[in-house]
Amino acid sequence: MNSRLFFLTLLILAAASCKKDEKPHLSVVPLVEGAELKFRGFVTDDNQDLLSQLHFFSRKFAGRDTVGQRPVYVYESNDTPVFFYIDEQGTVRQFNTEDVARRIVTYGFAYQQPVIVSYWQILLKVDQGVGTQWSFAVDTTFSAINSDGKSNAIRYSHSGEARYEGLKEAFIPQDQKYVPAHDAYWHTLNTFIINETTGDTLFASRGTAHQYFHEKWGSIKYITDFIKTEMGQEPVSLHGTWELVDRTIPE
Repeated sequence: MNSRLFFLTLLILAAASCKKDEKPHLSVVPLVEGAELKFRGFVTDDNQDLLSQLHFFSRKFAGRDTVGQRPVYVYESNDTPVFFYIDEQGTVRQFNTEDVARRIVTYGFAYQQPVIVSYWQILLKVDQGVGTQWSFAVDTTFSAINSDGKSNAIRYSHSGEARYEGLKEAFIPQDQKYVPAHDAYWHTLNTFIINETTGDTLFASRGTAHQYFHEKWGSIKYITDFIKTEMGQEPVSLHGTWELVDRTIPE
């Protein structure tokens, strides 16, 4: 092999290597001032019958901020600020906050003060390419008062395991077509609310989900299949969806 051919071969190999190492840089919302995404959400049964009212919400890019000295982006969802950031490897993290004590009221319990659970959750991780895996776990125990006025220890557990499935397609109602989207596949999603004092499981949800990210529009669709079991009731198979129905993205 002469020197010219050898040099050309090296260039081809280098270009192929660079292309292989390219990773998508995705976001929750477009990082553009004035960008707003509008969604609808709903729950159906195995027969595709609607079991919930349509829930409408929006995500509007609101600029930048800091959380614990970390530079972050902010979007507003129905006037509530939500923080997220994207690291150098393309990992997308979102700061989730929930008052988990509110969820036990339906089971006849009362509580004296909110039980706020806050954590950074990885929504998408792509640093190892297709097949990249990640997980999260939240576990807390708090006191609640039952109908007899006695204190019970209530445990809340929420966890998931996910895998990056690469570039797939997601149907978008606004466009009436499938669009290319990167798939974060949650092959395990579990939520439990357990009365540790009595051993009763108040609530259990076991399922899977797909969250789709568009390269220009951000997170555009989430679909989940799960089995929900509540104390005193039979398990129910449910299907949840939220999907993009409108978007405003200034040029």
